[in-house]
Amino acid sequence: MLFNSIVFIFGFLPVTLTGYWLLAALPWHRPRLWWLILASLFFYAYWAPRYALLLIAAMMVNYAVGQLLQRTPAERKRRRNWLLIGGVGFNLALLFYFKYFNFFIDNINALLGTDIGVGRIVLPLAISFFTFQKIALLFDIARGKVRLGGVSEFSTFVLFFPQLIAGPIVHYSELEPQLAAPPRRTAAGRDMVAGLTIFAIGLFKKTVLADTAALYATPIFDAARDGAAPGMVGAWLAAAAYTLQIYFDFSGYSDMAIGLARMFGVVMPLNFHSPLRARNMAELWRRWHMTLSRFVQSYIFQPLSIPLARWAAGHSSGALAFLALSTLLPTFLAMVIIGAWHGAGWNFFIFGAMHGVFVASYEAWAFATKKRRKGRVEPGWERALAHVLTVTCFVAAVVPFRAADVGVTGQFFADMLGLHSLAGDWPTRVPFGAAGMALVLMVGALIVALLPNTQHFMTGVTPALEWKKWRSVGLPPISYHWRPTLGWSVVTGLILMLGIVFISRGTTEFIYFNF
Repeated sequence: MLFNSIVFIFGFLPVTLTGYWLLAALPWHRPRLWWLILASLFFYAYWAPRYALLLIAAMMVNYAVGQLLQRTPAERKRRRNWLLIGGVGFNLALLFYFKYFNFFIDNINALLGTDIGVGRIVLPLAISFFTFQKIALLFDIARGKVRLGGVSEFSTFVLFFPQLIAGPIVHYSELEPQLAAPPRRTAAGRDMVAGLTIFAIGLFKKTVLADTAALYATPIFDAARDGAAPGMVGAWLAAAAYTLQIYFDFSGYSDMAIGLARMFGVVMPLNFHSPLRARNMAELWRRWHMTLSRFVQSYIFQPLSIPLARWAAGHSSGALAFLALSTLLPTFLAMVIIGAWHGAGWNFFIFGAMHGVFVASYEAWAFATKKRRKGRVEPGWERALAHVLTVTCFVAAVVPFRAADVGVTGQFFADMLGLHSLAGDWPTRVPFGAAGMALVLMVGALIVALLPNTQHFMTGVTPALEWKKWRSVGLPPISYHWRPTLGWSVVTGLILMLGIVFISRGTTEFIYFNF
């Protein structure tokens, strides 16, 4: 079921909210959790009922392993390690089979000339998200950071529908205390209004902004897939349009997830925070899919970086060798893993490798210029140049993310370098031609660059966990804040109405639903 669908907005959501808050009025607060569990299972099964059974089975295995982990004394390190390895291995095996097995077999066949047939394996919705979520939980239990609560809290943590399909990748320590505590009935009205406002903004971003940008990116990428050459101008404009599409698509989804959770009195972690205002690629990734980035930092980068740094220190490596082993190599590998996480295809490896090179290059530059920059105020032209370079690199890297295959990616890059033609026939492929493309790109760029993001707009209601840490980051040139007044209520209503009206243009999945 899509957040941006009529059946969700006017059917599933009102029924689920009504049932939840009626049950929350009871002296016992656990029935509301079971209601959320059943509603979330229905939400997931609406897409493919048979995979709801897979989700339940995986959840049961992880709960059993988690209970065994926390019941095993700390002195029995060997048993605890094997339990952790077994639990993580189970989750990775599921992910590999459903997401990467066909890709693996196809490449074996291509490499060895064999004809191994396994049929097409359908990718279960959201498997990448709930797999990483449960892996993080098992590590946190093994490290003694959290203890599992009851079945109802654990099941709601895994299944809670606002974050089930495309994140945020929530830690147990963030969600479980809010679920285990009695509901904040006195704050229900305020949470409902704040959540609806955040949801409305996210819906507007998706149906009005992201889907409009798609009207300009999709025809050019599809033409390239079919063998047409977009030309240098068309290739760069299509990549820029897709950048806006995925920016507003994922920003909109993140807003809608946070808004929906808030309607149930749950505050979620921040997942998207004006990343295209960043002045380097490392900072951009800290603010784009923030919960995925922190997962990779905690459970992939650090486990790679720490032993490599110790090895480099023990072998008396020079400063550059130490930097390469402790930072640059783990950074590159982590970004390749992020790329592979997004999909089973060489294009995603290219996407990850490009970002790995970009982020590692910035880290190397920051290390080389650290002394020169210390105590120095960076002039405006340098900040502007850094920002333009960062955005340009990101726009280039979306090409393998969006292109149909490696061949189309190569074609696009050749066009972007001007190796074929300058103009191409792209204006005939998009609505209203060059003028329409220019208007969409200009409006989108101005919104990204100048206006407050949803969190800054909603700063008065603490829109996300750890908001104090992020509220001064990415501040917009134009600033205004939502307040619970009649005027802002009218504005919220108009935004919501436009978001719903644009659904009639055609409901499209969120891009991250594919992962």
